Amino acid sequence: MARATLAGLMLLGLAAAPTRAAPPAQGGASTESVAPPGRVGRIAALRGAVALRQAGGGVAPARQNDPLTSASVVETGAGAQVKLEIGPSRLWLDQRSRLAIDRLDDQHFIATLSAGALFLDVRDPQPGEGWYVLTARATLVVRRTGRFVINAGDATQPSRFSALDAPADLVTEGRTLHLGVERSAAFLGTAPPYRGGIGDLVVDDFTALMGQHDPAEYASSPPVFALPPRVAAMTGGETLMQLGNWVNNPAFGPLWYPPVGPGWSPYTRGGIWTYVAPWGWTWVSSESWGFAPFHYGRWVAIDGTWAWAPEIANAPLNAPPIYAPALVTFLGTNAGVGIGSGFGFEFGLPSAYPFAPLAWAPLWPGEFYLPPYPVNRTYLRAINRANVADPDHPVAPDPAHLAARPGAVTSAALAAASLPARAAPSAAAPGRAETAEAVVDEEHVSAEHVMARVRPGFARAMAARSAAAARAGFAARTTSLTGLPARPHASSHH
Repeated sequence: MARATLAGLMLLGLAAAPTRAAPPAQGGASTESVAPPGRVGRIAALRGAVALRQAGGGVAPARQNDPLTSASVVETGAGAQVKLEIGPSRLWLDQRSRLAIDRLDDQHFIATLSAGALFLDVRDPQPGEGWYVLTARATLVVRRTGRFVINAGDATQPSRFSALDAPADLVTEGRTLHLGVERSAAFLGTAPPYRGGIGDLVVDDFTALMGQHDPAEYASSPPVFALPPRVAAMTGGETLMQLGNWVNNPAFGPLWYPPVGPGWSPYTRGGIWTYVAPWGWTWVSSESWGFAPFHYGRWVAIDGTWAWAPEIANAPLNAPPIYAPALVTFLGTNAGVGIGSGFGFEFGLPSAYPFAPLAWAPLWPGEFYLPPYPVNRTYLRAINRANVADPDHPVAPDPAHLAARPGAVTSAALAAASLPARAAPSAAAPGRAETAEAVVDEEHVSAEHVMARVRPGFARAMAARSAAAARAGFAARTTSLTGLPARPHASSHH
């Protein structure tokens, strides 16, 4: 039944099936780029029974702030609803619905709605960006700001598409139809040709509820501090408009202070580590605001209080936010010398993270993030561009700086940081400088290889991580670093 729909998408110049880059061949023979997408979604709010399947994993109860990417599948039970966020855009999935994200990257959102209903609120798409929602009978194609409702239909109920305040295109049976504002299209049948067409707007209970969502849904009162444009483009960024406090700092640019109590530090409380492909081990916060500050930007401690810096002062305006699983550095007997800060270390348990013993700490503004997953040179520059003064030349901070940072770190962490450097095996040409810069200048580069050359013992840590991930799978979902209480369902109200 989906053959005509896929053919229609190909007429628009885009195949609906997700594309996956092949891993580079051994020995550098491949010329394929290696980099995960820079854009992800998240579970923003949920009510009732909501299940999530990630790529390569089993089904588990969804949590607020679970990341969403290609191959993520979200399902809702009776009486349940879930709100998803992708950058500034919003999606609501009604009860008894199933949404499979076929492809999510910087330019595309392609998803299949096989049951139930979906409210799609697309906000400020970039030039060339396309949103595609497939059903068995037709596909909705959105390229501009607007709100839409899609009903998947079934054998007896039609697939229906409603445009609330912006036009869109519909692809069905190899044809492209124009769906105007305040119009609905319905298609019924088990095989082409489908019966139906475009008519007046149909407003059911779900459409009426979703139509009440104001684009300024978080602005119950005028915000005191306008969000930096880069934060507004981040998944989870808009939540920071009404929570916490914004301050302009002459040294670090805009800073956001979270609504937490004394003694709080990032990546240590109110969250767990979860393995999410293709990035690997990912920090999932249980705080309603806890997505953007843990996956973009940097943290800095000022007078003993932690603040989040989304960008350095005078950051380039055209640097889009690039998602990271956790912007931290690791220290320990397995992780080798860390490249990040020395404030507020916490030790993780082997059951919570596959390195042991291990300490980790947030990267500070200006510190380079070297991802523990394969990337290329372009990605490595892009993910650091807004937070590092010279993103073309990664430099690992001197471990001695860890002890000079404000606030004492644990002696065990400092001991790990002061371990003598041991050269890792190198495949570079004789006489070539063994620096991070030299490695990054290769045509295609694995970040693990970079870190193996600037952090002793990192190669062994990567091997331990991979082995533990294969054994644990999604078992890490149930592991808490700090003995979290039972996680309540987040309210679906704004």
